[in-house]
Amino acid sequence: MRLVFASDGDKTEQHVAYVRDLGIEDYPYIVSQPLGLAYAVSKLPFAVLIGSDGALKSKGLVNTREHLESLVESMDSGVASLQDYVAQHQSEFDDSITEKAS
Repeated sequence: MRLVFASDGDKTEQHVAYVRDLGIEDYPYIVSQPLGLAYAVSKLPFAVLIGSDGALKSKGLVNTREHLESLVESMDSGVASLQDYVAQHQSEFDDSITEKAS
């Protein structure tokens, strides 16, 4: 996995301080408002995971390490969200509820 950090804004000194404070000087850091718009980023911090084929695999708000791990798991499993997982397994859930009610 390769990390690339991105943000927007016009105050270069704030970005330089942010990169230094987080200790991410060894990673690419892009300042681009159009990039955020292209991926429909509505709130920060946000992560976009792109597969080796260049396709968007998962994306979402990432306030914690667990959020980021969840996105990676989503990418690896091919399930974009909890809602997608439930939709794919709805009949299993329905059967389980029916059994417990019997």
